[in-house]
Parts: sequence; structure tokens; C-alpha cells
Amino acid sequence: MGDDIAARARRRTTAVVAAGTAVVLVVLAAVAGLVLLVRHRAGPVSPSVPVGTSDAGGTSGQQSRPPAGTAPSTPAADDLAWVTVVGARVPVSRSAGPRDTTSGRARGFAHTPLGAVLAAAHITLRLSPQAGPAVFEATLREQVVGGDAAALGQHLAEDYEQARAQLGLPYGEPAGRLYSTARGYRVDADSADAATVRLLIEGPGKSGSVLVALTLHTQWVGTDWALLAPSGGTWDTTATVVTDPSGYTRFPDGG
Repeated sequence: MGDDIAARARRRTTAVVAAGTAVVLVVLAAVAGLVLLVRHRAGPVSPSVPVGTSDAGGTSGQQSRPPAGTAPSTPAADDLAWVTVVGARVPVSRSAGPRDTTSGRARGFAHTPLGAVLAAAHITLRLSPQAGPAVFEATLREQVVGGDAAALGQHLAEDYEQARAQLGLPYGEPAGRLYSTARGYRVDADSADAATVRLLIEGPGKSGSVLVALTLHTQWVGTDWALLAPSGGTWDTTATVVTDPSGYTRFPDGG
């Protein structure tokens, strides 16, 4: 899909950010987060792991609750593995989840700051036209909270319909791919059951790769993390270009 089609197909889930030298980046929070499309890239891409696969094992037993005001330490490299979801590279954790990736979904995150980070990353990826309606509708229904969830769902449905019409796809097919990698994060544990996650994402720009921070809010609901729908149901004001990533905890290399 060309850049012009990608931009029109995601008009409400796209934030346009101008970098220092007037380079305009199209930032897509696929709803993602963990989802971000900085620019559609042409040419071959590395082989992907199908949506819903994971190299990380599950965990059992009680999950510890994150004390307010804490942030996770750098994850151990042997705790993380990398998977590809709708074209985007994102980590999974043996200790923090997701433990359930059946049917293209991502559920079962630890009640810890790192669990909140990974929930934010994985849920946003499933809230994109690229995931297809079977995934994004169920994710929206079961893993998004807040008064703007309905508006988010309406925008997402409209974006998907426009994208599939322009691509000539039958209803139900994923609408293209994303090209991004989760590189790091900052997290504020606002309370034991709420965390603000700033997800650092790398994607291709006009003059090489670009880092963008996506701010996401998570809440612990029942037995898992959920994503708070953004104001107005759009992500336009949640993404910023990052030129100095020193304040972020970096995921171990592998993405």
C-alpha cells in the first residue's frame, strides 16, 4: 500500500508530527502500540512470526502488585523473546506476558509495571486495521475501557472499511502491514492498578529511522491489564518524536 493510501486509510488513527528539519512523519498508533507506523516502507522485509505466536512460556500463580511510583528495571535478555504482529516487532516475556496469544489476541499480563508496558504494546497492535476485524473488534470489546471506547471503535471501523475498499480486500482480511519495532519504554505506576506507559518505537522515516514516543494509559481490570481509550477516540495528540532516548529503558536487542 502506498503512502497516500496509508495516510487516507488511517486519517483518524494517525498523528502528523514535524521533526526539526521539517521532515513530516506519519505516526500510527494502531489504536499501537504498541502500534506505530512512522512511514510505509517499500521493499522486502524480514520473515515474520504469525500473529498469535510466541516463543515465551507462560507463568502461573499469583502476580505481584506494582507499588505506586515505581518503574520496572531493565528486562533480562533471557526473559524476552521477539515476535512479529501485523508486521511490527514487539517483545514478549516469560514472566510478564502475554500468556495467551490464541486467535491473534494478546492476554494474560503480569500485575507488574513490565506487564503494563507489554500490555500497552500488544493491545495497541491488535487495535489496528492491519489486525483485521476479528481481532480488533474483540480486543476493543474486551481490553479497552473508558468513555471514549465507542468513539475509538467507530473510527477504527471506518478506517478499516476505507482501507480494505482501496486495497480491494474482502471483509475480514487484514488491511496491510505495519513497519515498526518497540525499542524501549518509560512507565509511571500511578497506583497499584494504573500505569502511564511511554512506549519508544522505531520506524522508517524519509531520512533513516525515527524514534517516536507513544503515551498510553493502562488500568488493571479484574485479572488483566486493559487500555484506556484516548480522548475523543483518536491518538492524534499521544505521539511525539524523540531525539534523546536516554531517559527510556531499552529492550534488549533482538527486535
